Amino acid sequence: MPGPVRVTNDAPNPQERLSGGRILAYVLPAVPLAALGMPIAVYLPQFYASKEIGISLLVTGLIFGVVRIFDILIDPMMGYWSDRWRTRFGRRRPLILMGAPILALGIWMVFVPGGHVGVAHLGFWLFLMYLGWSMMLIPHLSWGSELSANYHERSRVYGWLQVATLVGFIGVLIVPSILEGYKANIATQVMSMAVFAIALLLPSVALCLAIVPEPEVKLKTHAALLPTLKFLLKEDAIRRVMSIDLIESLNQGARGAMFFFFAQLALGEPHWASKLLLIYFVSGIVFIPAWIALARRIGKHQALVCCYIYAICVGPSYFLIPKGNLEIAIPLFILTGVSYGAPAFLIRAMMADIADADTAEHGAERAGLMYSFLSLTSKFGLGVAVFLSLAVLASMGFDPKIANTPAAIEHMRVFFILLPVGLAMITLFLASVYKLDQARQERLRAKIEQARAEHRSADGILPPGILEGGAAFASDSEAVSHVIGSGE
Repeated sequence: MPGPVRVTNDAPNPQERLSGGRILAYVLPAVPLAALGMPIAVYLPQFYASKEIGISLLVTGLIFGVVRIFDILIDPMMGYWSDRWRTRFGRRRPLILMGAPILALGIWMVFVPGGHVGVAHLGFWLFLMYLGWSMMLIPHLSWGSELSANYHERSRVYGWLQVATLVGFIGVLIVPSILEGYKANIATQVMSMAVFAIALLLPSVALCLAIVPEPEVKLKTHAALLPTLKFLLKEDAIRRVMSIDLIESLNQGARGAMFFFFAQLALGEPHWASKLLLIYFVSGIVFIPAWIALARRIGKHQALVCCYIYAICVGPSYFLIPKGNLEIAIPLFILTGVSYGAPAFLIRAMMADIADADTAEHGAERAGLMYSFLSLTSKFGLGVAVFLSLAVLASMGFDPKIANTPAAIEHMRVFFILLPVGLAMITLFLASVYKLDQARQERLRAKIEQARAEHRSADGILPPGILEGGAAFASDSEAVSHVIGSGE
């Protein structure tokens, strides 16, 4: 029986520069997906712990942390299915198409609970929202790694993906910022974010699925469990990248959960909180092209090293902001925002090279599984960060529902400023000894392309029983006679 018909292209040419239109179509879904990044950490814990909903600060943080822990079990499944699900429309498109409506429903129910709700409502709908997010995010990220085999072009793809993400951050914050000026309550502000995300989700997904090609799969799409675990344990690059991503996610999640407390109470600017966050994000967007150019010049991990050195140097500058002084606060938020966008795209571009190392090791094209590990560390870090940061604040006597003492506010201020500096010192060390550079990636790609040339199509190595034109999962008996080698 013939294999499924797929929408495919040949393998990407390592020397080809992707068109701006193709990159734009690919990155657009990141705009609505951004509603599930920093804004969740910034707005939702505060929203559910406020008088509008009434769940305690500690319980709110616990729910966000627990749901994230359960959510991490989903990511490897999504990566596995995204790699191995063959349809006439490709292997990345189906999960994205199914995940979009699930995500839209989850966003609405979490962001617009309709008044006082309990723990069950928040826990269930938060989990469903994260399920839809995983169904979209994992195949979308791994699809980006397959658009180009070029070491530097991958920085460009994920750099502009990060630009789209920050545009999404800004978009979901613009309306709340305007509403904040008119003294709108937090429930109205949060609802405006849901409307923004849902309105952009379906058209951006449709454009991406229609325009962006999927390269043809010519090798197998999985490897046995034991060799995979050995690869994860012995491959220094993936261990370092996952560690960096985990710590970076802890950093961003903790800062996000505390940001409004810092801006409103420590800086004394309750009506400028959203505007200061917008300034921070805009600074991050403006400087991403500079970080892309730096990565092209000195390499991805060296650019990441520079990013963390910069963050360590400028982070303590928040101590210089007098309470109520916007003339000093605004320039310093611009200054600290310079490095905000760099870690996320550099880490994801580095994971594309690690996926090459996995392919060279096992002869398997399974970027989805590799990116599911990265999503796992990111989600776990963000979720745990919300719980830990709110728990630390509670242990300091800080409570957003009461008038806090000056001592409690000062403790929150110091914790908010120094925690990112300490975490950046750890990630600086991890990035400084990373070894998968451009030369090694190009050697890995040469081996991969040689193996791909020996197979006309992955259909020739699929097991029997594939439904014509439909989806199927390859069994563990799937094999390729040619194994690229043991890597480097």
